[in-house]
Amino acid sequence: MSARPSAATRSATFFLDARFGQLLAWRRTLPVFNLALQGGGAHGAFTWGVLDRLLEEKRFRFQGLSGASAGAINAVVLASGWLAGGPAGAREGLARLWREVAAVSRLSPLRAAGLTQMAADLAAQVLSPYQLNPFDVNPLRSILERLVDFDRLRQDRSLSLFISATNLRTGQGRIFRNPELSSNVVLASACLPQLHQAVEIGGEAYWDGGLTSNPPVLPMVEHCKIRNILLIQINPLAAVALPTSARQIRNRLAEIVFGRPLVSELETLARSARLARSPLAWPRRANRRVARHRLHLIDGSAELAQLDPNTRIDPDWPLLVRLRDRGRAAAEAWLCDRLGRPIGATAAEPGDQAGSPASTSPIASSRRSSA
Repeated sequence: MSARPSAATRSATFFLDARFGQLLAWRRTLPVFNLALQGGGAHGAFTWGVLDRLLEEKRFRFQGLSGASAGAINAVVLASGWLAGGPAGAREGLARLWREVAAVSRLSPLRAAGLTQMAADLAAQVLSPYQLNPFDVNPLRSILERLVDFDRLRQDRSLSLFISATNLRTGQGRIFRNPELSSNVVLASACLPQLHQAVEIGGEAYWDGGLTSNPPVLPMVEHCKIRNILLIQINPLAAVALPTSARQIRNRLAEIVFGRPLVSELETLARSARLARSPLAWPRRANRRVARHRLHLIDGSAELAQLDPNTRIDPDWPLLVRLRDRGRAAAEAWLCDRLGRPIGATAAEPGDQAGSPASTSPIASSRRSSA
């Protein structure tokens, strides 16, 4: 059955300016991308689905990978699988990751104690992870060490990784690159303070990278040769409805906290691009690079915002499969629009021609559903 791509998944290419985007002509080929993968707990399975579909395209290539939290986990598993076995190896690694996440989801300290969801919510509000999990057991560590060849990632130069974490002492973000990568770095990036003890690296304690860079965008602009950034967004920037319950209020607060770093980075990049196009700044090569960067967006945030907030931290396999399938559908629609032709079973409806410009900026687009 044919599906019409939504405005949020259209592959309109953006030059970043003060309004966050000025449309360019669409192209019918896939450039090499830098991938920016947002964090969002188990909702990262949506990103899995997007990547799974993109990896089926023979022309799909990437150089840089940035991520925070679940985005960081997806990034290192994708990169390790790609280096070991190309697209097929990357797809297999991501599938194994989320199967194992589902398998251990009921082994959390709260679930292992046999608590109901209501009791688990209350316990998480009253008790710290140092009380709930005094031995700091984190099954993600063993999953990462089985699926990711960190030695190879540290030595490889064909892919550039940028993993964010938040320094607990200073409150500042830190970007870890290939030579520093380890399971500890990824666990630090995914360390929700309410659920996990802080992760120590080099004498400093770290919390979730999504608090300060979700995901890192500017580092890829500065250090990668590729000028196309594909952002996979899973956290909403705008509220769908007024939160009234305690759970809804907590969830909206978290959305604001974890969404602001992305807005801030795009604002900075937009200002830099605008200034770089001035006659005095243009002769500098670094300024021209900033001005020529293009931002592409696949956005599932509005749709994922409709789910119960607890699905971010209490995944099960049927939920992860549904999220994967939604991500695949979003990527399918994006590819169809990007290439100006049907891909697989998806075809654009009559009148939805490739090259029809969307009238929104990346930020405005991010407020609409991808499916």
